[in-house]
Amino acid sequence: MRNLTGYLKKILYLFSPLFLFIIFLNSTFANEGFKIYTAFEHTLTESSIDSQVLIQIQSDSPRVLSYYTASIPIKDLNTECLNYKTGQPVECTLYHRGSVTDVLFNLKNSVVKPDAPMEILLKYSTSSTTSNTYTMPSQISDTTTNSILIRYPKEMGEPLWSSDPIQNIKASGENLEIIINKPSYSSISLLFGENVTYRFDISKVFSNSLEGENQTFEVYVPADTSNQIVIWDEISPQPNTTLKDEDGNYIFKYIVAPNETLDCKISGYIKKTETTQEEVSNSFLTETTGYWSITNNTEFKRVNTYLKKKGLKIEDNFDDINDIDDNQKELFYKYIYQYVIERLNYESNISLGITNETRLGANALTEASNESSTIDYADFLIAILRKYKVPSRLIIGYISNITGYTADGFYHHWVEYFDTTTNKWITVDPFLEEYFEKPLSGSSFYDHIVILKRGKSAVSPKMSFFQDNDFVVRSDTQENVKAEFDVNSQISFEEYKITNRYLKGYIYVSNVGNTAISSYKILKSNISNIQRYMDPVNNLQSQIILPKQNSTLQLNIPTEKVNSKNIFINITYENSNSQKKEMILENELEEIVPGYLILIAKILSLIIFSAITFLIYFLVKKFIKRKNG
Repeated sequence: MRNLTGYLKKILYLFSPLFLFIIFLNSTFANEGFKIYTAFEHTLTESSIDSQVLIQIQSDSPRVLSYYTASIPIKDLNTECLNYKTGQPVECTLYHRGSVTDVLFNLKNSVVKPDAPMEILLKYSTSSTTSNTYTMPSQISDTTTNSILIRYPKEMGEPLWSSDPIQNIKASGENLEIIINKPSYSSISLLFGENVTYRFDISKVFSNSLEGENQTFEVYVPADTSNQIVIWDEISPQPNTTLKDEDGNYIFKYIVAPNETLDCKISGYIKKTETTQEEVSNSFLTETTGYWSITNNTEFKRVNTYLKKKGLKIEDNFDDINDIDDNQKELFYKYIYQYVIERLNYESNISLGITNETRLGANALTEASNESSTIDYADFLIAILRKYKVPSRLIIGYISNITGYTADGFYHHWVEYFDTTTNKWITVDPFLEEYFEKPLSGSSFYDHIVILKRGKSAVSPKMSFFQDNDFVVRSDTQENVKAEFDVNSQISFEEYKITNRYLKGYIYVSNVGNTAISSYKILKSNISNIQRYMDPVNNLQSQIILPKQNSTLQLNIPTEKVNSKNIFINITYENSNSQKKEMILENELEEIVPGYLILIAKILSLIIFSAITFLIYFLVKKFIKRKNG
């Protein structure tokens, strides 16, 4: 008997996968013909997200339900299964498969009637590792989510950002409750805090293997833009040179001696801000060359036809956005964006992030639109925008995980275009919208961190890092991290000699804040056109001054322009996020007359005195002679 029992156990063990398959097959068939709705309720605590899901199974006619399987997109989940009306436990079995937990309910041939739906309650808890960012999966496969309620302590305040529109926020005792009806997406993300701030760390090691020759290494770091500001924490060691290129990118240059290694550590915070106004005058932002060129005129006929169908009043040969009014421009931006999403398709096996995929370019995409990568979407949109004289550029950056797209962030490409009606750069991401089937137009894009901007060239500059350890970023909403733009500055002049051709002056600039100084503007001075006399070799317009760094601007003022001993300059220091500080610098000249000029003056004085004395003597003598005669 013992042997027989052993054989039976072995048989059951061997055939258990088959039994499991039969159970899932039966449960699948049992789900057919039913309408299943869910309502999620999440409670946020310091260390966890406590969730419960009301599952309501409806039927248009009386039907018997034996098993039901709920697939929850959370790994290794432990759940409690209850009858919603009675509160009594319901028999359920958990099956873990990858990132999904299947909950199999044994409903024991319960009858579901039109006026008596089956209602089951699922309870579970997941850990929360952050105090400001929460991502809550809120959908069960093959069901419709009717509502989501999120409960959290009042002291957290209202969310700074939500991935889905919030219909209502109300107080409930010591808590606040967020109501989201008919959510569009399977996962809800909330971000709390005063602002969206990221902590970043860059680690690079530069090794010079050359013999007897220095080597220069470059690092492109996150820069200040119209919608983000960089707060610098540690830069070790300080770069030998800090530059800003024509696209506004920040470049750190390090010189490494032969056979030496330099361990570079850079860290700080990136604070996302509302987009500020800006003036754009670079003509290269509308040039259609290389990857941003479409020579196929049929494509633009298709675009114009599409715009007309959408209601834009344009001519057949329309090719300049400046030919339409502001209201039409707004529609133009909207429909061009939609056109790209409808026109292109990505490969089914595409992965998020920047990889070594073949870059087709905008022109090739007119014939191969179904093989588009992330950068292809960007190239195609830029090519079309520039064809219609819209300034635009490619952005290479990092998508943080605050939106819950992925567990970790990833590198990505997107587009910025300049809206001339608002004088603002607008962020758009057609690939991400199509990939996640989530409308992003008009989004705040707080999850998009700009690292590089390419406007002048489609292929440069290159990213300095792609490895996980090179650039590490995480959400951090510390209230004590504030951007401080502060400058110490003064002006001095060399000894003023009236015989010199130029008066040399020096403006000393010291960055005593924690953000970069990237430009200056002279507003007023008692030296006319003083901007013309700034030394172009040492020009702040092409360099940046980091915190704890100093710089000197040189003036070469023609002597004939100096008409006062007291010279003043009204100057403003700025960075790319519109932070600024206005100052008045002044100094009094010490006029120095050379010794040889003093000697000449004395000799001339003696000659003039002698001449006048002789003249007076001659006139007096002549007068006396005439009187005596």
